Amino acid sequence: MHYKITTIALLASAASAQSFYDVIQKQPTLSLFATIIKTFNETFADILSAASASDTRTILVPNNRAVATYLQKNDIRSATEISAENVRPFLSYHVLMNNVSSEDFLQPGGSIVESTLKDPEFALLKNNAGQVVFGHKASESTEQAKAGAVEVKSGLGDSVKIVESNIQFDNGQFHVVDGLLTLPANCSNTIAHLGAEKLVTYIGRVGLLDALDGTPGATCFAPTDAAIEAALPVLMGLSDAELIDAIKFHILLDPYYTSNLTDGQMLETASIGRSVRVNIVGGQYYFNGVKAITTNDIVRNGVAYVLDGIMPYEFNGIIPTNSTVTTSAAVSTSTIGIGSNSTVTTSASGTVTVTTGSISTSAPTATDEPSAASTARVPGVLLLTAAALTWFLL
Repeated sequence: MHYKITTIALLASAASAQSFYDVIQKQPTLSLFATIIKTFNETFADILSAASASDTRTILVPNNRAVATYLQKNDIRSATEISAENVRPFLSYHVLMNNVSSEDFLQPGGSIVESTLKDPEFALLKNNAGQVVFGHKASESTEQAKAGAVEVKSGLGDSVKIVESNIQFDNGQFHVVDGLLTLPANCSNTIAHLGAEKLVTYIGRVGLLDALDGTPGATCFAPTDAAIEAALPVLMGLSDAELIDAIKFHILLDPYYTSNLTDGQMLETASIGRSVRVNIVGGQYYFNGVKAITTNDIVRNGVAYVLDGIMPYEFNGIIPTNSTVTTSAAVSTSTIGIGSNSTVTTSASGTVTVTTGSISTSAPTATDEPSAASTARVPGVLLLTAAALTWFLL
């Protein structure tokens, strides 16, 4: 005989332990989330049942201020009036698959944790994997970082802070956060939102938007609008074929988060035969010498990084700071990487002067090939129609 399990039944306390619901309903600052759980108890029970085979889980619990802000922004009068259609992805994204302490998020490079969110509107990953969150040490202020504060990053580059941590219940633990996680959007929408709208325009021009947004488990390097504007004298001279290759050079066919990256690592791009070198300098991430100004931006089908320049095909181991480089406007992006802090001037003859500088690294020349030992791959796969796959990779 099959019985439908409700949240209260699923989380019924034993004498020696308290259920999740028992714990949160006793905390005044979590009363709104407790109301949501009580209202949608069967939905939440289904989510918890699928959380993990080991029957332990971690839940990110928005406090009352966070829930109230959400209700106000969406013109919802009460937590009981959230639609059932909207509540399942919201709750699913806040339930993580493993028992994760706040200290686990403080690993060098941060930590990626899978959630129970598998709705294809928000998660398009390998093997129907759940969407992820990225936890890391707070970086907004020195005081928070020194205090060991933890932030959790979700969609559209948004983050919440853990304000109370490692609160135990009978089947795991939960952390109280000061905001709701943002459901991930398509890669193109995300990078446009984060300041790379001009790149999206170029990708649309050559018909690659569907490939960008529909490739499961991908990484996108997105130069800012300022970087694209600085390189316009070069970009305007590229054919569509050259532009397609330059765009593919900024795409990886596996998801790489900073927790998977090491200094000197080589990453194979979607541009056949071309790889990108990772450098980590002072906690900052550089790709072929171009600085990432945002990292680990969670998108529906993987992860994005916003860069302050266009990655050069050939990287000589020099990370730009403030010297002067001059390049002809007739050359392609294979010879330049332009940062957003650079000074760019164009002469009457069409010569582009880029003011940058340099930090020497131990990077190889462009002729060096990545080795299997230096390339740590995160599981991912390209799943397009045969025609789209052929066209995208050729």
